[in-house]
Amino acid sequence: NMLFRSTLLLTVLQRSITSLSTMPKNQMKRTRSFSKATMQSPTFSLATKLNVTDDIHHNHRPAVIGHRGSLYTALENTSRSFIDAAKAGADGIELDVFLLKCGTLVVFHGTGTDQSPGLLKSYCGIDGSILDYTADEARSLLTFNKHSDQFGCGPDMITDDNHDDHYCYVHTLEEVLLTLRDHPDVKPEFLIKIELKGPGTALPSVELVKKHNMMHRCQFASFNHERIAKVKSVAPDATTGALWADLPSDFLERCLEVQADEVHFRYDTCTQNNVEAAHNAGLRTMAWFRGPKAMGTDAIKYHDVGNEDVNMYKTVLQSGVMSLCANRPAVALEAVLEQVTRCISDDEED
Repeated sequence: NMLFRSTLLLTVLQRSITSLSTMPKNQMKRTRSFSKATMQSPTFSLATKLNVTDDIHHNHRPAVIGHRGSLYTALENTSRSFIDAAKAGADGIELDVFLLKCGTLVVFHGTGTDQSPGLLKSYCGIDGSILDYTADEARSLLTFNKHSDQFGCGPDMITDDNHDDHYCYVHTLEEVLLTLRDHPDVKPEFLIKIELKGPGTALPSVELVKKHNMMHRCQFASFNHERIAKVKSVAPDATTGALWADLPSDFLERCLEVQADEVHFRYDTCTQNNVEAAHNAGLRTMAWFRGPKAMGTDAIKYHDVGNEDVNMYKTVLQSGVMSLCANRPAVALEAVLEQVTRCISDDEED
């Protein structure tokens, strides 16, 4: 057991060192300035909200999933962002998919509600939805607003010049799958969590993943739980996650009803009691963090943590949750390292 934990610690330490050594200078500056967002009269404690203490011991290493990749080092939901997350040492990435009118699945988030998703105004500066386009049109006609407050990366990391290293466009899901399958910096066990964002995405996503023999490393999630039920209907062995924003009291029953394998809690509903209840029901757990703009608004409320700094991630980990879907995967890995180090230290004292 001690040999296992020591090996685990060494692995996490190596990943943390790698992620810090490859972190761009602008990202390091952002990391140092996380706590500034909490200067505006914070009134709440995240630890109190989650009802957590520092005595939670994980019997596993919590996984780190890059939310839309590594969206502070590259534009979200692009191959570059996903590769950056892999290079940082993340265990996988989460991405969002829409089925366009041409029948092609694309990777995109946009703004809007679950009833009207994929809106372009904040992302591209024009009216309409990603659903109004074919995949070819989305790639050739849509350009990203480099000054949008929805994006975590700086404007210098967004360009529509296809000769530039930071060339950004709407990727197809197939393109992303093949990139992550074949890229030398992406390990074979690297997970791909596919959020079924738009209507009609469940069955085509499963078919595409099966086409490339990647079911063993792809998982499916949605706020629309009918979509993950459809996934299970055609792929009973697929791993699915029920995403929640505001958590209802009967969330467990509703997860089990659609045969979800995981509960995906919004980070501020990831209480110790909720996580324990999910584990007791045989479900795995993940905490997801909101987009950069929303997290910036959230962070000013808390007096004990910064905007996705190590302390925020450590606080959420104290709930016992099994994985983090984080906007800053390199920083989340630091939190995991501290968590593992403390568990080993406590075991040695015992």
